[in-house]
Amino acid sequence: MTADGAARSLGRFGVWSNYDRLTAAELIDFARLVEELGYDTLWVNESAGREPFAVLGALARATTRLTLGLGVASIYARDAVAAHAGARTLADLSGGRFVMGLGVSHRSSAAVRGHEYEPPLRTMRTYLDGYAEAPYTATAPVDEPPLLLAALGPRMLELAATRSDGAFGYLVTSGWVRDARRILDEAGAAAGRPARPALVVSQAAVLGSDRAAHEAARAAVEHHLPQPNYRRNMLRMGFVEADVSVPASDRLIDALVVQGDEGAIRARVEEMLDAGADHVALIPISLVGRHADPATTRAAAPPR
Repeated sequence: MTADGAARSLGRFGVWSNYDRLTAAELIDFARLVEELGYDTLWVNESAGREPFAVLGALARATTRLTLGLGVASIYARDAVAAHAGARTLADLSGGRFVMGLGVSHRSSAAVRGHEYEPPLRTMRTYLDGYAEAPYTATAPVDEPPLLLAALGPRMLELAATRSDGAFGYLVTSGWVRDARRILDEAGAAAGRPARPALVVSQAAVLGSDRAAHEAARAAVEHHLPQPNYRRNMLRMGFVEADVSVPASDRLIDALVVQGDEGAIRARVEEMLDAGADHVALIPISLVGRHADPATTRAAAPPR
């Protein structure tokens, strides 16, 4: 599938969350709510909790219209042949409603799995070679599913533009989106790619504007600050060390997590789209910091 096809499959509006604190029944109910509210895509992440391919297989049976995205699978969690087989299997089970995401993850996450963390760009290139060449012998009446790369820095964005259907950006601002859009378009054009690379970004949101909302937003950001990959990208986006140290600055929190009513949340999503994103995956966070918050998901639902 082309990058333009990936963007069409994803639509403009999605939901991304960590679902490890939900029961299996609650997760299925949440997926059905997301579909009922008119979102285009539901994203499932990779963690040390539930195995994402298994989760997406269940959600393929529990939904009928929703595109299902893996955002994103760690290249340290399975070899390239297994990842490709999982992607093709989910595309088959969902009737073509699946989008694959791959990422280099983090040093600490690789260590949990018993792996040494290797240079990200070189390791991803090698993995993509294996993914592209992986055999798949099952009869599947669906096309190869779209592939996105988790990308923050310029070189990984260029790799996404030339070796996949696009990029997935996490914990980013609209300024980053404008820069990423330019990098993707220039790299894709220079490589002679026939379609514009798709750009997917996440946007965390808390429904509320009081101290509790701000503290929930703060916890969501500070959870990620120990990871060097995110910190480096925050510095690239114009923040300084004082912003990205715990306690993080209010400037950083407010830039990465929108807090307010449904109008404020929708305005931030539109800001990301206007900056060049093809698809915005909302991360709906409750006032007590729980992901997959139904109230925020309802408030930010796309217009019918």
